[in-house]
Amino acid sequence: MTELSRRNVFVGAATAAAATALTPFAPARAAAPQAGKQAPSFYRYKVGSYELTVILDGVRPVKLDNSPIRNAKLEEVQAVLRASHLPTDKLGFYFHPTVINTGSKLVLIDTGNGPGSRQTGTGQLPDNLAAAGIDPKTIDVVIISHFHGDHISGLRTADGALAFPNAEIMVPAKEWAYWSDEGAASRAPQGQQATFQNTKRIFGPIADKVTKYEWGKELVPGITAQDTNGHTPGHTSHLVSSGSASVLIQADVTAGFAPLQFHNPDWLVGGDQDGAQAVATRRKLYDQLATDRLLVSGYHIPFPSLGYIEKAGTAYRFVPAPWNPAI
Repeated sequence: MTELSRRNVFVGAATAAAATALTPFAPARAAAPQAGKQAPSFYRYKVGSYELTVILDGVRPVKLDNSPIRNAKLEEVQAVLRASHLPTDKLGFYFHPTVINTGSKLVLIDTGNGPGSRQTGTGQLPDNLAAAGIDPKTIDVVIISHFHGDHISGLRTADGALAFPNAEIMVPAKEWAYWSDEGAASRAPQGQQATFQNTKRIFGPIADKVTKYEWGKELVPGITAQDTNGHTPGHTSHLVSSGSASVLIQADVTAGFAPLQFHNPDWLVGGDQDGAQAVATRRKLYDQLATDRLLVSGYHIPFPSLGYIEKAGTAYRFVPAPWNPAI
């Protein structure tokens, strides 16, 4: 073995300096341009023999000038965000329609914010469906959970045509009865008027072709409607089962920035129409999910919105399912 000596070090340094002097000066290379955007946002997983694809309709940025929770102060909300290592001056609201391939049917649950919302960072369902290799014309059934605009507005394209022209459209019977009732519209507070108007815009021309479904019924093989009312009068979640495996697609049992209501299940977002019933539904469902250790997907849970509910004292916590590179 040759030992390094002080003389060897200096000789090596001198040789390197001479070599550098004889080498033409290499021009500086500019850094590669930044991409500026994420990859398309969809995530696939299996439930038994069914293949499910969570499609992100986008993330709406919300400044926290005021509390997004109607029965909590902004400072209380910020304390939860701070404890979760999140910014306290802004939030992102996530939106997740789901495609279910049963092997015989291609089913879409909810349709996103629609093309008119692109300026808010949402309305991305068509782009992400295309990225996932799903043609809207191949959707056999569209199932709606409830009639808030971020769930039904994607039923129509920018020119007013049906976005899923070959699909049967299925809606909760109680939701239909409420939002299509002119008397209910006249009695409703101002904040709900937009939903009545949007319901008429989306469904009016096809009212006689829409299928109304009841809770407890299997809508297509393996997909059963479950009563989770409170957020709206006909709000519905959907249990998807294949073989011994199941997932509950819970729509807006938690809404807005969903993790806030895991930490504080009594907190109410603006869209929780019957506050007391929304809280009762949330607690009952989450106690059941925690006991049964059932997989859950939430429309407003951060992407890819898949995981489990656990009890945490008098509240709950969401445990994300690990990202799986296989399907």
